[in-house]
Amino acid sequence: MENPLQNDGSSLTPPSNSRKTLRLFFSETLRELYFCETIISSEFGKIKHKIESQKLESILQNHFMIHLRHKERLEKIFQMQNESLKPKECPAIIALLNDANEHFKIFSDDIVNWEIALILTSRKLAHYKIAAYGAAAHLAINLNNHAAATLLAIDVQEEEEFIEKYLNDLTYEFLKPYRP
Repeated sequence: MENPLQNDGSSLTPPSNSRKTLRLFFSETLRELYFCETIISSEFGKIKHKIESQKLESILQNHFMIHLRHKERLEKIFQMQNESLKPKECPAIIALLNDANEHFKIFSDDIVNWEIALILTSRKLAHYKIAAYGAAAHLAINLNNHAAATLLAIDVQEEEEFIEKYLNDLTYEFLKPYRP
């Protein structure tokens, strides 16, 4: 199949199988998102007992509930498409989590900096998810799957609100002692 990004613009008609390929790309994207939600929830379960700040624990527990809602919406989209839900490993999320685990090891004996690393990791994950859910919503719109696009847009909105309502202030609060 011709790569549409390498098209010289002389032909506006997509190849006959491009729609099918776009649907496949959409499904693969959703499978990666489901993997992301699953692994983030699992990793949170492994570290939540180490959090000392009650405020941080409460905020991240709230975010955990958001992850569960995102998983439910992804499951609903797969049901609407009559597709089986098989998560697909997402290298980007694995890289972000591996990076986080390295920071957690470095700060294993320094709870203040460990919690700062956790907050910054939460920010990175939330921003990745905003981009990924937003891209998936655009794919859904292009495929005329407006119900899926709406569910995915809700996920984007929840992540943006989480950052705005909680992570921005929390980041400021935890980093305030380090300001000159």
